Amino acid sequence: MAAIEAPKSQYGQIADELRKRIERGVYPLGSPLPSELRLADELGVSRVTVNKAVTLLRASGDVKVRRGLGTYVRSFPRIMRDAKRRYAARSLGTGAGEVEVRKLNLTSTTKYREIGRVGSPERVAQILGLRKGADTLVRRRVLYADGEPTQMADSYFPWTIVKGDGSLLREDAGKGGSYSRLADLGYAPVRFTEDVTVRLPNDAEQQTLQLDANQPVFEIWHVAYAEGDRPVEVCIHVMPGALWTLRYDWDDDLAAGPS
Repeated sequence: MAAIEAPKSQYGQIADELRKRIERGVYPLGSPLPSELRLADELGVSRVTVNKAVTLLRASGDVKVRRGLGTYVRSFPRIMRDAKRRYAARSLGTGAGEVEVRKLNLTSTTKYREIGRVGSPERVAQILGLRKGADTLVRRRVLYADGEPTQMADSYFPWTIVKGDGSLLREDAGKGGSYSRLADLGYAPVRFTEDVTVRLPNDAEQQTLQLDANQPVFEIWHVAYAEGDRPVEVCIHVMPGALWTLRYDWDDDLAAGPS
């Protein structure tokens, strides 16, 4: 028996129409969305219906409320995070995150919340092969594109590895970022793994990333390994889902056949 789907709600259809207008440039990126009253009059529906549609667009990140100013279309296109190629391009800037943002002709800035020697959180210690609470270097930061927060990123490095490089204790670790400094120390990353989950942001993340409570985030646990499969960094990224596209690609080893 064929499944029967209920007709889509009126506010859902309006949300789809407004999203199409954004994609076509009728409402350009960064521009104010017409008022709910104006949209209701144009579309022949109630203001309550338009409000529900706009609520859907807020949850998906297509629009954003600016307190006291109104509702605005998102400021820029989704940022492509290419897991395989992003670190290869870090020589073009101080880190992969900066390079990704600059590709969209946006201004990248990073604000550090903490850099220093700290005891390792339990899960971080397990991944790095350290005893619980063992010393690590943390580089805790928030990245911005044109002044809008795009991600929180907390990197942990074994203190025994990085204690000899003072540049990692500074905000600007130099060209190529922290991975180039690891290479200088003889621990160049050669392999990476990432575990990605989707969840709702906590209170601190809502405030820092300027999110509504119902806007999902990607949480990425990124691990870098040096030769000998030694883990040398754990980076925990928290990224608004509406701002990012995650790309992963790989070769089909079986397609080559037995060696």
